[in-house]
Amino acid sequence: MQRACPWFLAVLAGVVLALAMPGPGLWPLVVLFPGLMLEAVERGGGRWRPWLLGWLAGTVYWVVATNWVLEVMHHYGGLPMIAALGSLLGMGVYLGVIWSLVVGLTARVRPPWRVWFFPFAWVAIDALRRFQPYQFPWSDVALVFSNTPAMLGSLPIWGASGLGWAVVALGAGLWGLARPGDRPVAVALLVTAIGSTIVFGVLSPMIEPSGPAIRVAVIQPGTTLEEKWDPGEWQEIADRVWALTRRAADAGAEIVLWPESAVPFRLDTDESYRKIVTELAAELDIQIVLNSVGEIAGGKYANSAYLVTRDGVSPVRYDKVHLVPFGEYVPPWAAFAFTDALVREVGRFTPGETVTPLPAALPLGVAVCYEVVFPGHSTAAVRAGAEVLVTLTNDGWYGFSWAPVQHFAHVGLRAAEQRRWFARAALTGISAFVDPYGRVRSRLGVGEQGLLVADLQPITTLTPRARWGDWWAIGCAIMAVALFLSLRSRGSKI
Repeated sequence: MQRACPWFLAVLAGVVLALAMPGPGLWPLVVLFPGLMLEAVERGGGRWRPWLLGWLAGTVYWVVATNWVLEVMHHYGGLPMIAALGSLLGMGVYLGVIWSLVVGLTARVRPPWRVWFFPFAWVAIDALRRFQPYQFPWSDVALVFSNTPAMLGSLPIWGASGLGWAVVALGAGLWGLARPGDRPVAVALLVTAIGSTIVFGVLSPMIEPSGPAIRVAVIQPGTTLEEKWDPGEWQEIADRVWALTRRAADAGAEIVLWPESAVPFRLDTDESYRKIVTELAAELDIQIVLNSVGEIAGGKYANSAYLVTRDGVSPVRYDKVHLVPFGEYVPPWAAFAFTDALVREVGRFTPGETVTPLPAALPLGVAVCYEVVFPGHSTAAVRAGAEVLVTLTNDGWYGFSWAPVQHFAHVGLRAAEQRRWFARAALTGISAFVDPYGRVRSRLGVGEQGLLVADLQPITTLTPRARWGDWWAIGCAIMAVALFLSLRSRGSKI
């Protein structure tokens, strides 16, 4: 039993963090996972065991938290169930390496300073998921508070990285309080984490509108992927979008946002489709923001966002920068195993080069689908002049799983970090308007059809998070290296 205890604690650490995330939403559990992981390290011992304990915990976390991958790969990707299960497990093992690095390095730090090292290492190493070869920054720890706007007040200063650090530090500190030898260090950590959160919350800037509000609408056609794949349904799909757009114009909207893949036609090559959309914009005197495939130099293609006005299609478009691994491209490191994308209807896109706001009545910073999970994307948009943030997405792949809730939860973090209104148009839900404090003002749930209208205020000021970038994550990396080099256990080797 003694030998099995560390492994049980590692599994439990992964499970409780997964259950704290949006979907299950049992957010108080988040404070337990750092202590469970640290206790597993204390009881595990050995040179390599902590690395394996972290890997196990991370694998369990990703398998539980992203269990929806199974349905995506099986039902929509067309893989046999055993292959879909292999994809889920493989993803968990692959992403679990991040946990392994954090826990393995923590075990090399002398007690009682592990309680300090673990939160810094967590933020610094977990940030690697934003870059190649991962490109999957889904579900930062701060996401557990996405439905608690009162906890998001500090985000304009230190971003989701800072709040995530505070949460992990809280859990580590509480674990340290139960250990007499660690208590003074744990108390200092708790005071620092709680104090920083409060101070940064007080210092966070208030919103300062830079002009009059403009009425914006998001439409949610509720089109299933099965309908989109049936050519016999295409005209009905288009008619539904036209009707919702007219209703939005009747409600006074000046800008109407269509979700990703709203209509199964290409704007750049389908003359009749382009004519209908431009005539609709002119007739209703509105601006339409829509998603479509866009051709780029060299015969390649981008997943693009277009602006259509009464004068036609704007020459300025946004090409999606952050593509979905295995959905819109196959990573180079996996090309030997996969010769095509794993989900149908999307394929080998080329990423855009810059985050370019669309020149609508309000300059719009656009995120296409899962780009909203990248904190740097919204930062780049507001630095480039975006006064309102929007995302166009197709979450039909996820059904009624935890994924739509998890995906939508990132919008609140991005809105609060940048102090911008955020509009989300989703094909099947969740569509919503989120205010600059991360509060959901209106929403349409998964599977609903309809539209939302809101008056959005333009904002031009930059928050410290936008101006300085993810300075807290960089600081965590510096602190983690400094703590590791100065407090490494005697004789320990990486």
